[in-house]
Amino acid sequence: MNTNNINKNKKIFAASLLALALGVIVFSLLFTNKKEEKEEPKVPYNPNDVELDSFAYSFIKLETKNKNLVYSPLSIKYALLMLDEGAFGKTKEEIESTLKDLTVTKYKNIDKTLSLANAVFIRDTYKEYVKETYIKSIKEKYDAETFYDSFKSADNVNKWIREKTFELIKDMVKDSVVKNPNLEMILVNALAIDMEWMDSFDAKNTSPQDFTKEKNEVLKVAMMHKSTRSKNYKYFQDEKIDILSIPIKDYDETSLEFIAIRPKDITLNEFITKDNFDEDLTEYLLKLHETSDEELVISLPRFDFEYDLNLKNDLKILGIKSSFDENLANFDNMSKRRLYVSDALHKANIKLSEKGVKASAATVIYMFDKAALLEEEERVYLNYNEPFMFIIRDSKTNEVWFTGTVYNPLNWEEVKSEYTYK
Repeated sequence: MNTNNINKNKKIFAASLLALALGVIVFSLLFTNKKEEKEEPKVPYNPNDVELDSFAYSFIKLETKNKNLVYSPLSIKYALLMLDEGAFGKTKEEIESTLKDLTVTKYKNIDKTLSLANAVFIRDTYKEYVKETYIKSIKEKYDAETFYDSFKSADNVNKWIREKTFELIKDMVKDSVVKNPNLEMILVNALAIDMEWMDSFDAKNTSPQDFTKEKNEVLKVAMMHKSTRSKNYKYFQDEKIDILSIPIKDYDETSLEFIAIRPKDITLNEFITKDNFDEDLTEYLLKLHETSDEELVISLPRFDFEYDLNLKNDLKILGIKSSFDENLANFDNMSKRRLYVSDALHKANIKLSEKGVKASAATVIYMFDKAALLEEEERVYLNYNEPFMFIIRDSKTNEVWFTGTVYNPLNWEEVKSEYTYK
């Protein structure tokens, strides 16, 4: 073999070695990157990371007066969103500014367990003035039913509300309002739950116990008791506050939780009305955590009450003003004639017992013609033996279904006959 061929073969061999080395390096880098990608830890979804819905707690701040209070932010949102679909101009801007671009979660109704419904009742003689685009929009977005009614009485509206709230809210709408010739439309949302705890309280453990109100008034109430190490419960406790999350049984894809919040260094009223309430509540809810080895010893009073929110006044304070002004209201996306909101109502009730939670709410908005007159191993003790705030929310999305305060739980004398073995 001559020298030229030898040199040529050496060059080919060297080039092959270089190519092989580069291939190994590239493959190694690719393998390493893929390995690193696979080994990158996944951050688990934490529902408490969702930003606090400040709108949901607006009304508790406005109406807390050392008394039992309950309302449904979800119900109010649905009613306002239907109102917003028909609003235009400044009227629409005020509604959307108050709602702060909030959206609502769509939930599937469950027979005798969960009911969420929207409707618009229209005076039958007013049908030609209501825009079809509005009816279509609220049907597509909020599954709202449309009814045409003679408005000779409130029977049809009240019947619909009763059915959608499992018969818990009755006669909310008055005949005198429906018979007003200037009433043209009624927007309604109804919401109800009848759900059991994931782990019920044993009624044999319920007993009379003192409940101290904010002015040191002591009530004898029906106090439920439970000890648990279940990781389905979450809690946070420090020298300032007790927070407890009790799981409600899952129904299809809906998972709710009941949260009790009891401040210890200040009164409940002071906690709710202080300037940084939203920020503090957000921070505390983020601190909820599962149990590890500790045992939770829970004392929670039964309660059963209803509440009528002063919704019209509250909405005005929150910035929805022109909607209620017959000269400034603009609902051109709803009707060919000028309408305004004469009144906005909200009623809710809640019953908490050893078995679970029953709660319902309805929001009603009256649309009047412009000519209308305005009508106005370590143990953690969580003992809710003083006024406390509660939240019922979707444990996956943090959508707040109900919230309120408890100042007067059920008096023991009212229910002691249910506990015949005591």
